[in-house]
Amino acid sequence: MENFKHKIPTHDPQTGELNPYYEELTGERNPLLPKVEDFTPTFDLKQLVGKEFRYKGKYGLSIWTDVVKNIELIHGIETNFQLPVKQLKDGEEKKPFEIYGYNYHLQVRSTRGNQLYDFNDCIFLLD
Repeated sequence: MENFKHKIPTHDPQTGELNPYYEELTGERNPLLPKVEDFTPTFDLKQLVGKEFRYKGKYGLSIWTDVVKNIELIHGIETNFQLPVKQLKDGEEKKPFEIYGYNYHLQVRSTRGNQLYDFNDCIFLLD
């Protein structure tokens, strides 16, 4: 038979409320707590096609609206290559070309001017 004198309750038997001190007292997670799963929020960018947007530039939010034609992914690479290319001095060796990493950002193509706008600077007017 268990010794109930020293057992830490997982919940209040009368109200059903979980014991907020269970983990602190036992060092274990309360088995009655719901499982916490990794949650990654997602959003389908295709939902923005056909929606109106306004652009937030250096002079503030635009007074005009346009409609999203599509969303484009612009990607590039980060390298040790620098412009302008300098001529090598006598005895100087050319550095090997190195890729440090990749960068990605989204752009919104408008229907009115077929222009590209930085995704982070667009305010989408949803229904």
